[in-house]
Amino acid sequence: MNAGVRLVQSYLYLNGYFTVSELPVLRQKRGGDFEEVTDLDVLALRFPRAEYVVPRGRAGPGDDLRMGVDPVLVTDDTVMDVIIGEVKEGKARVNETLRSPAALETALRRVGCCPEDLMSRTVTDLARRGEATLSTEEAGIPARIRLVAFGSGATGDRNGYEVVSLKHIAHFLRAHLDRYHEVLQPADLGDTALGLLHLLRKLE
Repeated sequence: MNAGVRLVQSYLYLNGYFTVSELPVLRQKRGGDFEEVTDLDVLALRFPRAEYVVPRGRAGPGDDLRMGVDPVLVTDDTVMDVIIGEVKEGKARVNETLRSPAALETALRRVGCCPEDLMSRTVTDLARRGEATLSTEEAGIPARIRLVAFGSGATGDRNGYEVVSLKHIAHFLRAHLDRYHEVLQPADLGDTALGLLHLLRKLE
């Protein structure tokens, strides 16, 4: 796993996402052999109302500490958020192979958010617009599925995908560890990127 993917994975983790990185997309060729078409740099899933809560001195939820998330990334807390992500250490972009039916179907089936009878429609929406939605009636849990490119460049919407810059991610990670330094001081953070930043913060 390269450094950019590790950084993005740490960012998603702090924002309440479960992640899979570098997931291979496979298919069978006409001769019967199998090949890897591409891989999914990051596949992330965040459930509605996900929080990182730390109980404090007094009993009851009113005194609990709720760690903040990045409003640039978490824009709707009432739906299941699925991110199919491409990570570039250079300019942020989404490769055409990520928009292929094989890649998108692999992602959707791995997460399990899309009923089979809606698979074709959802794949088409993602390929054309970079986003698809599923209602409660359709999927059991309302879901938003989106293509996100992580890399250099301004954070914001592009034609068919979103961009979150690695510089923005680095600033968020440092600010988060600074803000919650006292809370996280005793913690041994297993995430590689977070663990290193946390250790450097402790040493200051």
